[in-house]
Amino acid sequence: MRTRLLAAAAAAAIAFPALAQTEAPGLRLLPETVVTATRVPTPIERLPAGVTVITRQAIEERGYRSLVDALSAVPGLRPVQLGPIGQQTSVFMRGTNSSHVLVLRDGMPINDPSAPGGLFDFGNDLLDDVERIEVVRGPMSGLYGSGAIGGVVNVITRSGRGAGRAVSALGEIAGGTQSTAAASGVLAGEWRGLDYAIVASGLTTQGFNIQPPRLATNIGERDGARIGTLTANLGAALGERFRLFAFGRLRESKADLDQAGQDDPNYTVRNRSGMWRAGIAGTVIPGWLDTALAVGQSRDNRQFRDRPDLFPFSGSDDSRYLGTRTVWQWDNTLRLPNGGAVDDAAITFGLQRIEDRTDVKVRFDGPFGPFARDVDRGTRNHAAYLGAQFRLFRRLDLTGNIRHEMPRDFADTTTWRVGGVLAVPEAALSLHAAYGTSFRAPTLFDLFGVGSFGFRGNPNLRPEKGRGGEVGAAVDLAAVMPHPGRFSVTYFRQNIRDLIADDAFFTTRINVGRAEIDGVETAFDLSPADWLDLRATYTWTVAQDGNTGLQLQRRPRHQGSVGATLRANPRFSLSTDVLLFGPAADILYRDSGAFAGRGFNQGGTLVNVSARWQVTEVLEWFAVGRNITGSRYEPANAYVVPGAWALTGLRARW
Repeated sequence: MRTRLLAAAAAAAIAFPALAQTEAPGLRLLPETVVTATRVPTPIERLPAGVTVITRQAIEERGYRSLVDALSAVPGLRPVQLGPIGQQTSVFMRGTNSSHVLVLRDGMPINDPSAPGGLFDFGNDLLDDVERIEVVRGPMSGLYGSGAIGGVVNVITRSGRGAGRAVSALGEIAGGTQSTAAASGVLAGEWRGLDYAIVASGLTTQGFNIQPPRLATNIGERDGARIGTLTANLGAALGERFRLFAFGRLRESKADLDQAGQDDPNYTVRNRSGMWRAGIAGTVIPGWLDTALAVGQSRDNRQFRDRPDLFPFSGSDDSRYLGTRTVWQWDNTLRLPNGGAVDDAAITFGLQRIEDRTDVKVRFDGPFGPFARDVDRGTRNHAAYLGAQFRLFRRLDLTGNIRHEMPRDFADTTTWRVGGVLAVPEAALSLHAAYGTSFRAPTLFDLFGVGSFGFRGNPNLRPEKGRGGEVGAAVDLAAVMPHPGRFSVTYFRQNIRDLIADDAFFTTRINVGRAEIDGVETAFDLSPADWLDLRATYTWTVAQDGNTGLQLQRRPRHQGSVGATLRANPRFSLSTDVLLFGPAADILYRDSGAFAGRGFNQGGTLVNVSARWQVTEVLEWFAVGRNITGSRYEPANAYVVPGAWALTGLRARW
């Protein structure tokens, strides 16, 4: 499968040369509105939430290659990747746990039910089939249900809708250090009511050694990766008011692994992931009621393999995680007429059914001895939601959502969220506030798993529950200076209770923990000239164990970024980003590779650059440099960031 996907990517790049940029003819530009925050397309400045949009143009100008790259500079987010591309990656949003981030693909939840905590692994996805990424921070279970305690990441797929031509082709081929090679191709268009986008992409690299040079257990073994993806996004008009749609995606990846503090030359993970979605969407009553009915499924199959070898510190692993999620969705938007002081009023409502199935068999022997766990169970959940938003006196936007869950394996749960944005154009200012509740359901292993040390799941577990809010302000810099820009600051606070953890004897799972989180997010964007964009973010987070007062692991109090994009002329641009991370609590390993207990992991700085040069109307050269200063920062103790890395290539269009 991997070989076929990589071959398809290379063939597409050669057969359909194109320039992969949003301004290229034949690819649609999505409007600068956000759907994820309320389910209704709404301008960012009118949303009572921390929202970041990463467009296709930003992806290419800044040289982002993976989903982790794109999210690294988002305020309030802290990605932790255990090495280079292809390695396991968690995301901590606003200080919450990595299992408290819900990931959507075109609005469909795709977290892996077989993963610990039901989290999403951000380390395997390339961006060639992505049109934009919408990140909404804060408790969002009132809209999306389980897992949306810290927020939501919605990955939106490239589409041929609005292309205006039957065929548009794009392609890219690149190579770089560490024997890295990448290729991708896009074929998109629309014709007589049919639209399509087909994307193939692949990447292979020898990679870097995950283990820091400081460790005595470092044997210099590189940890490489291979990733191949094939995506199809299709649509067909059904009369004048409805559209049939179908989406399918296959991804296969293989990566070399190491255990924490222990280099291991034959430890690998293979991940086969697939998803599909199909349905119908359209207008029931023109100007009033839109509806969409869809069914989809995501499936993740991960296999870990490690055999005993000559190194005494190496362990063994023969584990499999198979998770399947099937989702039925019925979503509706009712738009109400303007009247008096009220305009832009809309009501959203719908139903959802999610079926999860997990088959896990873990057989692991590591530094602390053999470990096993098994679960082979399924569950389902029904939910109904209702939302409303409207504008008063053309300056006060109000939103509200409520959602009721009817799960099979624990008590019914209701979550909600309310918020508002007040525009003060006289001061070029907007003020926003929001408050809401959230939850995360116990995983099937939490409820029914069987493992070492006499472990048995606890079918009486309660969901983890969160409650929190935010207040903030944003200034439109264009109103106070002759250049467009925006500065925003937001204070957030959240309490989470009934956190699920092992009991004192590791015999079952219990609701025991609680977390208290406070923080401030700031973001600054300014274009002081047509040829220059400046940006900066800073996040201060205090995330503490509510019982002990200890700082939660891998969540630094201070982190930020600064960046700039320079367009020297219409044909050349240069972008740079500097990522800064403060110290964070973590589990530490001594230079000998021995376990050292809890402590603070040092912070670090990463410097990335990218450049683009339009050689001709058809051909573009690009180059990407990552960690160009050779930082040895460890985002998780005993796992170092990749060393200095460069990639260069050509894009073309037709």
